[in-house]
Amino acid sequence: MFGACLELTGTGSIAGTAQKWALEIAQDTLNTNGVTVGNTVRKIQIILKDNASDPATAAGIAQDFVAGKVSGIIGGGLASTSVAMAKVVESHGVPMLSTAAADGVTQPTANHRFVFKLGPDASDIADLMLTALRRESKDGPSLTRIALLAAANDHGDAGVEAVRKALTSDARKLVAVERLPDGAQDFQSQATKIAAANPDAVVIWAVSPVSGRAARALRAAKYTRTLLFDSGAASDESLSPENRAAMTDSYLVGPQILGGSPVAVNTPSGVARREFFDRYSRAHGAFSCLGVYAADAVNLLAGAASRAGAGTPLRIRNELESTPFDGLAGAYVFSTASHGGVQADALALFSLQRNGGWLQIT
Repeated sequence: MFGACLELTGTGSIAGTAQKWALEIAQDTLNTNGVTVGNTVRKIQIILKDNASDPATAAGIAQDFVAGKVSGIIGGGLASTSVAMAKVVESHGVPMLSTAAADGVTQPTANHRFVFKLGPDASDIADLMLTALRRESKDGPSLTRIALLAAANDHGDAGVEAVRKALTSDARKLVAVERLPDGAQDFQSQATKIAAANPDAVVIWAVSPVSGRAARALRAAKYTRTLLFDSGAASDESLSPENRAAMTDSYLVGPQILGGSPVAVNTPSGVARREFFDRYSRAHGAFSCLGVYAADAVNLLAGAASRAGAGTPLRIRNELESTPFDGLAGAYVFSTASHGGVQADALALFSLQRNGGWLQIT
């Protein structure tokens, strides 16, 4: 039995809802044949609760899960809820797989022995953004003056640090930084300041719907040049008509599964990705990469219990840390020194097309 604490309402509901749908698909797939644990075949049971995008509520739910003797916990999709939950699970020795991407969720690793992060590391995302900048510079003027709109939270903090380091390493300059407050609906002031700095390109580092609102605000401020997005914008919400108008031809870094179902696959993991993508898309329309981490979370927990031959929290934690796992979003290789996130080679650079689809570039 696992617990899932997700943002079904509140500011993180776009990610939370996608993760709920992904969990349902993963649970149904696993329970078709069951999961062998020791000498028995078991069905996966997931207790799902809404944290309303509130850290205090998330911490309380984590306490309830611990008291209910769950074997592992999934969530939250926001950095703030994950950090709040991490404090609870760490003190009680229950493994938690965060579906967020903020590096701070699991750092320092020595203080987060039971907390694992599935979202990609900020440094890996920033490195692929450099690929986009080099690509654009090859066909025109060099894009050396970069600005950044980042969420005013742990997710954005990781982005600011990673973008600064990446730009410095590539002889580019960060000319302006503005933060996007949690819960705000209007980012026109921040966007106007960024546009006034006249950067060659702007990085938007935030989770949907903030990323889309920031892009629309930049376009309203008459900024017409290149935009780059981190994986937080890899959602179906980015494909809405109003966001597509602002984000078309922009770049986004996300897991390769965002590009769609491959025609030919010859590995079990490839087949699983194709089936998951097709099933999610048929049920819910546009595909959201924000959901895939929740599906990977339940598969990771179930796989760890099966390999351990027991559903005890400590045995599951130890298996998570010792055995690589090839998931839907890519490979996860946890160790005593690192508890996150999906491996860099699982990521790709995408461009949002005018027809609303994602085109993989690298």
